[in-house]
Amino acid sequence: MKVKQEPLYVLLQPEIRHSYWSEQIREGIREGAREGQDPVCAVSLAEKQPELEGKYVLTVGNRIRWLEESVEQLHRRGAHPVIVNAAMLPVRHFRCSGVLFELEEILSRCVEALADAGRKRTALLGVSESSVTDRRKAEAFCKIPGCREEDVFWAEGRLEDCVSRFAEGLDGSDYDAALCANDTTAVCLIHCLRRKGIVPPERLYVVGMGNSFVGAGMTPGLTSVRFDYHEMGVTAVRLYHSLRQSRTDCHMTVSLPCRLVVRASAPLKALPAGPVPASRADALPQDYFGGDEVQNIIRIETVLQSGDWTDREILFGLLRGESCDGMAERLFLSDRAVRYRLAHILRQYDFASRAELEAALRRALQ
Repeated sequence: MKVKQEPLYVLLQPEIRHSYWSEQIREGIREGAREGQDPVCAVSLAEKQPELEGKYVLTVGNRIRWLEESVEQLHRRGAHPVIVNAAMLPVRHFRCSGVLFELEEILSRCVEALADAGRKRTALLGVSESSVTDRRKAEAFCKIPGCREEDVFWAEGRLEDCVSRFAEGLDGSDYDAALCANDTTAVCLIHCLRRKGIVPPERLYVVGMGNSFVGAGMTPGLTSVRFDYHEMGVTAVRLYHSLRQSRTDCHMTVSLPCRLVVRASAPLKALPAGPVPASRADALPQDYFGGDEVQNIIRIETVLQSGDWTDREILFGLLRGESCDGMAERLFLSDRAVRYRLAHILRQYDFASRAELEAALRRALQ
């Protein structure tokens, strides 16, 4: 039976609006909506309209307090929240439907692969109490045989401080692997280790989460977990239709698989490599991503994510010291086209000069 067409309601956590992972989810939602010819309607709980009673609302967010408050408000208005996030830990008691990632499975696989590679003790580094996803990662990690609560390193303030404390205590510990809550943590850790004269995988295998361009392009390349946020958005629309067609007050959860992309920072031979998606670390409290080094990593990741393939090739060409003429010849472009693209990047991301951009790239990627 064909269900009467109505708007597809989407509620988005405000502070993640400009993050790449949320944009990937939204693009997936838009694609799924086009397939079903569903008009998309953004929802603001600060407003009384539209009328949401009996409606399913795709609720995209990762901060615990925001999710709990939003779900409570939607229930009070008679709506049915559908959580779209990597985890659903704080809202289980609301019996919500949702789309999430198989975090338990990928964390278990990562630890198992590290053990198979001879790693005897793994730390979970850089998790934040305020992130739904990080809380779920910590819970799942502690269930893995051989992993303990003391192996979880929480970032109570700035991420840089958490990473520095772990790196400073490494010599007096038996940790030989670090599973990081996001790629920013992992890249920051590798930089910190290099300043101590340690280059992974020497002494420590490092694994990130997010499969970022910075992680893929740095030396050594970062082994990282890939989350397909675009597919999450598409799947959320399909779940929405299934819930509407059921015509009962049922609850459904869809779990999406993750993939470990293997590079030099943790050479886990048993698992395959894969492409770099447009994803980014979770939105967290402002002080979590404080610090010049972390901010530079995020800035360069933003530049790499925003551009197309040609822009990224030009940026990596800068990193290798290539001239504009040399890049133009390699990319089958005119010298003018290369210079135009470089000038656009400098203006868009507020770099004072090409030298400043090169320095930022080297700081993040080398």
